[in-house]
Amino acid sequence: MEYELRILDAITDAEPAGFVEEVAAAISADGSWERFIEIRMGAGPTVRITPQNKAGYAVSVDWGSQGGHLNARTLEYAIECADRLAYAFYKMRDAAMIQD
Repeated sequence: MEYELRILDAITDAEPAGFVEEVAAAISADGSWERFIEIRMGAGPTVRITPQNKAGYAVSVDWGSQGGHLNARTLEYAIECADRLAYAFYKMRDAAMIQD
C-alpha cells in the first residue's frame, strides 16, 4: 500500500509516486524543489527537497519556530518524509504544543 500524502496533498495527487515527475522536473530546472503549503490562514510549512549528488536527497521542512532536516535515498521517499514531517508539525500545532 502506498503512503497517502496528508499535507502535500493540497498541491498534488494522494501518493508520492504521482508527484515524483513534477518534483524531478523542478530539481532539473532549478537545482531544488521548494513550496510553501498554506494549511490555515497564511500558516503552513515550507518544504524543500535538494539532491545530494549520488547520496539521495536532503529534505527540509520549516514552519515558524519548527525546523526539521533529514536525508532520503530516493525522491519518492524524500516526498514521503517531507509530508510526514510537515504533518507531525501540524499535529503538534493542532495540539497547541507549539505557538508562533
